[in-house]
Amino acid sequence: MVIKALNRYYDILAEDEKSNIPLYGYSNAKVGFALNISMTGELLDVIPLKVEGSKGKELVPRSMVVPEQAKRSVNICPNFLCDNSTYALGIDNKEKPQRTKDAFKAFKELHYQVLGSAKGQVAKAILAFLDNWNINKTKEHPVLKDCLEEILEGSNLVFRLDGMTGYIHNDLEIKRLWEKYNSRGEDGLVGQCLITGENTLIAKLHPNIKNVKNAQSSGASLVSFNAPSYESYGKTQSYNSPISKRVAFAYTTVLNHMLSNQKQKIQVGDATTVFWAESPEEIYTDFAAELFNPSNNQEGKEDKSSYKRDIKVQELVKEVLFRAKSGMRISDIDGKINEQTKFYILGLSPNASRVSVRFFHTDSFGGFIEKIAQHYKDMGIAKDFDNKPANIPIWMMLRETVSPKSSDKEAIPLLAGAVMRSIVSGSPYPVSLFNAIMLRVKVDMDDKDKGIQRVNYVRTAMIKAYLLRQARIHNNKKLEEVLTVSLNEQSTDTEYLLGRLFSILEKAQQDANPGINATIKDRYFASACATPAAVFPILLRLVQHHISKSDYGYAIDRKIEVLMNEITKFPTHLTLEQQGTFVIGYYQQRVALYKKSEKVEKEKEN
Repeated sequence: MVIKALNRYYDILAEDEKSNIPLYGYSNAKVGFALNISMTGELLDVIPLKVEGSKGKELVPRSMVVPEQAKRSVNICPNFLCDNSTYALGIDNKEKPQRTKDAFKAFKELHYQVLGSAKGQVAKAILAFLDNWNINKTKEHPVLKDCLEEILEGSNLVFRLDGMTGYIHNDLEIKRLWEKYNSRGEDGLVGQCLITGENTLIAKLHPNIKNVKNAQSSGASLVSFNAPSYESYGKTQSYNSPISKRVAFAYTTVLNHMLSNQKQKIQVGDATTVFWAESPEEIYTDFAAELFNPSNNQEGKEDKSSYKRDIKVQELVKEVLFRAKSGMRISDIDGKINEQTKFYILGLSPNASRVSVRFFHTDSFGGFIEKIAQHYKDMGIAKDFDNKPANIPIWMMLRETVSPKSSDKEAIPLLAGAVMRSIVSGSPYPVSLFNAIMLRVKVDMDDKDKGIQRVNYVRTAMIKAYLLRQARIHNNKKLEEVLTVSLNEQSTDTEYLLGRLFSILEKAQQDANPGINATIKDRYFASACATPAAVFPILLRLVQHHISKSDYGYAIDRKIEVLMNEITKFPTHLTLEQQGTFVIGYYQQRVALYKKSEKVEKEKEN
């Protein structure tokens, strides 16, 4: 299913001239230099091809479409017309002279196999270069003198014929001969492709997948068999999963294309996640990227991508989310968007020399938008500070599941995958997410210097979203009515009222002792949340002392009285979900109290 969807997307992009995706038999490679040769094969000079990196501080190899690169491990395996100095020049700094000599020999043999029948001068020039090049005198060559050190760092090299535009690998005759050579199978094995159903050449090895976070930098395989225990019916390697050479090329090429594109991927825990629609139009991926991480979240965001988002898309997403939160139907998004277009989300996790599928989701684009919009609506809660994001992105949610004092800030991989699945499918949020957040609320202690707040905006929004979906699924109207965006003064839910009461008791203490470092929350919050009957009588006796010292004691006393009239008794204990309601009541009351205090202060100033 995954490979079939990727293969389909490759075909769509291959037909679109704007996509710049390599065609069959070619791939993208990082190239540092071009070797400029004469018609007789003499090396005339070396042309640097490095460009400014994304950070703009250093030069990096240029991305270029070249003949398809071979998959290497420790074996000698040359590439055609684009390779490093070991193969192309017979020199490196690995101190293995015999292997280096064998690598250059293999490079030369490959080019004779491909270009041996060539008639043109361009092909003859490259063969003349290989015939005349003396690997024993490479270091002394005057042309290489100034750039040899950089070349030995491992940059790929391509070839250019002096006096002609472009590079040798783009010559029409050479491209025709390469495509003819590349169409052969490694072992010539013909079989039925699992994806297309055609009888064609089967790929022995699939190209590597690159740019998956924490996977091998040289790339890792999505499909591979490297031990007899994984094989069956006498088949070896990827013949156990018969996929044609073209399909293997297509799915890996389009996957690498997306993984190299910052606006078409996000990081969800350990899963590098790509997304695409069955359309060449960029509006789909731009829209999805903005939905996953709305632009009003960009300040302090985790994703440090350098691309600039389309202002029109930003405004469109903002309107869609506003309509969703207002209870309006989402329709007629934009004339360029077909809501019935298929949309895919794929999460890839590192696993030794392989990558594994963490999650894979398929939906219509309209269905995807509705579920993401519903997620943001469920997460909606009053902000304690105006600079907080209106729509909380996934990475910010996952960050709250990890101890702020931990050196490892990565969320548990299984949890991250489960959260993503629940969001894009519209299913209940995982219980493990709720448990992780409640644990942080109980265990963490407020620390202004380190920016730690046990009950904060993001955590409370997650608790509210979890409980709201549970209430909706189980048709719990009473709980659903409690879970509003801002303070619900009409609610008579005991747990919610207890949370509000605790917030008022804490405010009374802070009013009586301005600038106090530790409040009743530091000592009593966890126990008040779990066993109210054991804690609240103590706090109510203590608050009378605070009220007597406070300038606003009468107002606080009236608020306590109103809540106590609604609370018939203090429960001996609360379930974890009831504790979640307690936290929401505490947070919303605290926000309301401080918003009112800010309003009073502004009125005094005026």
